[in-house]
This record gives sequence, structure tokens and C-alpha cells, in this order.
Amino acid sequence: MTSLPPSASTDVAIIGFGPVGASLAALLGQRGCRVAVFDKSEQIYPLPRAFALDHEAMRTFQQIGIAGALAAHITPYRPTIYQGADGQPIQHFDMGPAPYPLAWAPSYTFNQPALETALRAAVRALPHVEVHLGHEVTAVQEAAADGAVLTVQASDGRQHTVNARYVVACDGGTSPTRKRLGLRLKSLDFDEPWIVVDMHVEESVLARLPDTNIQYCNPARPCTYVVGPGTHRRWEFLLLPHEAERREMPPEAIWQLLSPWLAPGEARIWRAATYRFHAVVLEQWRQGPVLLAGDSAHQMPPFLAQGMCQGLRDAANLAWKLDWVLKGHADDGLLDSYGAERGPQVEAVTATVKRLGQIICERDAGRARERDEALRAQQGHQVRVQLRQSLLPGIHHGLIDRDQLPMGTPFPQPVCRIGDAGHEQMMDDLLGHGYVLVLRDAPTAEQMAPWAAALRRLQAQVASIAPLPQADGVQVLHEADGILARWFAQHGCSAALVRPDHIVQGIAHGAEQTGALLQRACDQLDRQPAPAL
Repeated sequence: MTSLPPSASTDVAIIGFGPVGASLAALLGQRGCRVAVFDKSEQIYPLPRAFALDHEAMRTFQQIGIAGALAAHITPYRPTIYQGADGQPIQHFDMGPAPYPLAWAPSYTFNQPALETALRAAVRALPHVEVHLGHEVTAVQEAAADGAVLTVQASDGRQHTVNARYVVACDGGTSPTRKRLGLRLKSLDFDEPWIVVDMHVEESVLARLPDTNIQYCNPARPCTYVVGPGTHRRWEFLLLPHEAERREMPPEAIWQLLSPWLAPGEARIWRAATYRFHAVVLEQWRQGPVLLAGDSAHQMPPFLAQGMCQGLRDAANLAWKLDWVLKGHADDGLLDSYGAERGPQVEAVTATVKRLGQIICERDAGRARERDEALRAQQGHQVRVQLRQSLLPGIHHGLIDRDQLPMGTPFPQPVCRIGDAGHEQMMDDLLGHGYVLVLRDAPTAEQMAPWAAALRRLQAQVASIAPLPQADGVQVLHEADGILARWFAQHGCSAALVRPDHIVQGIAHGAEQTGALLQRACDQLDRQPAPAL
């Protein structure tokens, strides 16, 4: 923990040191931004809350440098079977075979305290980031000239003032910052009471539990079962009307819920908490120099395991834009694209989650039978595997060339090597995290010449998956599994402009279209002059 001087200044002040705040601090600190993080708690919350990560989250943790440290605390997400009212399958979700498009498995379950420990260690190793635990931000006011002024109260009662160019509130679903600013959450019309029960199960008992994830779509008591790392298993139960207002459930009632699977003595309760699974999203993601991220900006039911993943998308989206604005590479208006992109994307994800939740939460026995018959009929009365990751929408607004696939979606990350030397690595580790123009065919020097000014403006690298003729400054990628070659063939293009958050900004076919794409990308960055080299 770092102590504050009577007056301090920073580029970005982050309120909240949970997974989203810590990830944003790491991504900014790696880019050399000065960051101050404040959290009123002095300890990591010791119990699990979030339970699943996806491949985009793992790609972010790869960038932060903690993927290796997480290996012992994650496990690939098991297939998910939806069982109908008759106990037979009605839906089946899985993640498909390797090789995976982002190099990581599309989904994992994980141990949240272990994740936060690794994140905090990575943040503390960054020289430009200061972490202030036991420090509560009690006020945020827009500065007269530029930025914001934070009032910070230390646990010993001392009060400090901190000046920041920008403030990002990652202070949770009850976000005091959001309330002080008067920012409103829009309801997305989902509200159901559930209890989440995390268990450590005795090794001798694990073999008799289901080895896959199950959604019990039983109208008498909808329930979710998820396989976690090691001995960790999670059950979630819809609370019945007479239970809905309980803030806690006594252990004997929890064991009664678990009785179809476990008896006392076969496991221990790690955590049990009641929640209202509801869906909300900010109407306004930014007020002057203050932006919101994570649960302070949106909350959704857990049926697609996307709650924390959405917050990590916020961090990845916002980090590079703050960095570009702070370094003068783009106008402050670039930050408006953050909410313009993330708001509709979160709403689209929530619409999918709500659809799944309505399947799971059906309490009427007759309608549940009709649901089961309809879902089976849609699949030709043979339940088929659906790819879980295909349910997630991309970005449809903001800083993308146009709203057409694959634009607004994550660019693949093959395992590859550069040139004839070196060993195979994940692509991001070789190319870094700025703009990249990835080409199917090797460009000539004559083709590249008209692109030079735009490439400088974007500070973009150029990479090709084909052998290089005479052009300099192009990284030649030799991929292990042909992921990029198939991606270019699938989308009928020869060039992809990839943003620093690994989102496809635009595609093109041929040298002339590629030059036009690069110029449009520069125009979208507020027509700022090219940075000095």
C-alpha cells in the first residue's frame, strides 16, 4: 500500500481494485500512464463471486502477464446440458475442438481470490501505478481547468486531495460514484431471486457428481450446476416466492437443496449468498472526465457466465483509448466511443442472457412442457451442439469501419513464429498491443508506399502470413494451424486492420482498398496530426 502526500496528481485515478479496476490499472501502467488506484478495503474478498472467464478475458490476462500464474486455478469450461422438465436434454452448449481461434479455450471456470492475487501482484510491479488500499474516495468533482479532483479518506481518518486527468469508477454494482454523479441505470427487464452455493467437495465424492455442467430447467425448482477447478462445485437455485426476500438461508435449508447430490460431511459450504439476478446498463457511460466500468456500469444474470467478462471488455476497450488521448495521439472525443461501443454491446449480450434465463426460469409446468417440445422440434428432435462463443455479439457502433462481420469482433490469435528464427508463441506476444495491419498476401514496396503516412498516424505494425518479397518493415508470420489463412478465406478479404484491443476495425481486398481503409481509420481518430517519430 502506498501512502498519499497532502496533494497528489495522476493521469488516471481508478476507484475500486477488483478484477476490472486492477486489469485497467495494469493495462494503463504497461503503457506508461501514471495511475492511482483507490479501494476502501485493505484485503482481497476471500470468497468466490465470479466463476467463469472466456477467451477474450484470458487474452487480456495474457497481455497483463498473469496467464501462467492462473494455470493452477482455472479449468476449461465443461459442456452445458439443459435438461427439460422430463429430465432429458433440450439444449447442449460446448466450445468446439482445438485449435481455438484466440489460442485460449473459449471458456474456463476459475478461482476468483487466486485471480485477484495474481492481478494485484502484476499491478504492484508496475512503476507508474500506485495502489492505495484502505482509502475511500468520498467525492469526485470536475476541475475548473481540466480533469477532476478527488477527495480521499484514509482508514486513519486523514483526508487527501488528488488531481486526475481522468477518473474511472470500477466501484461495483452499488457504485457510490455513479450515485454521486446522478447517472442512471436502464432496466433491461429481468429480475429473479436466486441463491448461489459454492462447495468444496470431498475427493471421494466427486466421481458420483455430474462431470458436465447442467441447467436443470425444472419448473418445480430451476437449478444450475457448474464444475469448477479442483474440488470446487457451484449450485445456483431459484428461490421460490416464500423464500424470495431472504437475505440469508440457514445451513440446514442449504443442505436440503443439495440433498439430491450431497449429504453433510461429504462437502463443506465455502460460500452461500442470495442475489437478485437482474439486468441493468448505464444510460450515460461518461460525465466529463469520469467514466464507469464493470458492475458500476452494467449487471446481468449469470446464465452465459459473462458478468465479469463484460467488465474486462470495458477495461480492454478503455485502456488504449485513454492512453492515446493522454499521449496526444487522439482528441478527448475518442473516449466518447467507449460508451457508444460498449453500451449497445452489453445490451445485446444481455438480450441473449435473458433469452436463456427465460428458458431456465420457467415455473409453469404446462409452459415448461411446451418449451421443451418447441426447443427439440427446432433441432429436428435431435439435440445438437451449439457453440457457446457464437452467442456473443461484437461491436456494432463506434470505432469500426462499418457494421458488418467480421468488423467489431476479436481478431484471431494463432500460435506462430516470425520469420525463420525463434520459437512458436501466441501472436500477441510477438506483435504487441498496438494497431496491426495483417495481410494475407505479401505486399510489395510499391503497394506499401501510399500507406506510409496512415501507418505512421496509426503507429501500426504490418504483418503478413505469406512469404515476403522485397518490402521492408513487414513481419512474416508462420502460423502453426492455419487459423489466419482460414479466417481470410472465410471473410473473403486480404487485409484486416486490428485495433490495440484486438478488435477488427476494418477489412479490405487489394492494395487500393487497404489504403482507403487505413485513411478512414485515421479520419476516425479526429483527424489529429501524425505523432512525431
